[in-house]
Amino acid sequence: MNTNLKWPLCWLALALCSLPASAQTLYSNLGTGTDVYNCCQGWTISGTGTLGVSFTAANEFQVTYSGNPVQIDVAVGYVTGVDSFYLNIDADNGGQPGAVLASFTNLSSSTYFGDCCGLISIVGIAGLSLSNCLNYWMVLGPTDTSSTTWGGWNFSNSALGLDAYSTDGGRSWINNGNQPQGAFDITTGCAAGKNSPDCGPPTPEPSSMVLLGSGILALAGLLRGKLNL
Repeated sequence: MNTNLKWPLCWLALALCSLPASAQTLYSNLGTGTDVYNCCQGWTISGTGTLGVSFTAANEFQVTYSGNPVQIDVAVGYVTGVDSFYLNIDADNGGQPGAVLASFTNLSSSTYFGDCCGLISIVGIAGLSLSNCLNYWMVLGPTDTSSTTWGGWNFSNSALGLDAYSTDGGRSWINNGNQPQGAFDITTGCAAGKNSPDCGPPTPEPSSMVLLGSGILALAGLLRGKLNL
């Protein structure tokens, strides 16, 4: 990298990381209307009881804004067997899921895989904070690896990202490269709900604004010279 550009870019990155959340959606790859997600393709979530092998799916993501999630919506369709799975938010550990930051168990789907569009909503989340400067993993797996659970984490219609899967309940991971993401969103803002009119964006702190302004000005000055089913 051009050494003249290095420090302004660092200042700009630092400023962006220090800005508080300015929207209610921390992350979303969901569509709208009748095109919320891919109805008929997704990642397998299973115990060994039906397929003979257990599959836990994990997708890497990065939130757009730093904040405290209050709701997670995920697209999972039921295939057969015991309708029970868990959802974890994990820290990143060198390009694979790491420490568990939040865990939600005994979840179930009310939508058959192949139908659209039902979302499982997890609400009342407390004690979880996500930073837009870090990578995280959304992990979905069978509540019991030996169960008959078989579900499908529906693909997003467009999003791609780093994918990993586990056949031993998350004790070890196999990197699957850049693949379609499972469909989900993470929202914040206020306890009244993500569509509440009183969930306005917060005002950036003065120190953040000054830091951001300094980075942009310095950079501008330099740039003037140069699962099928």
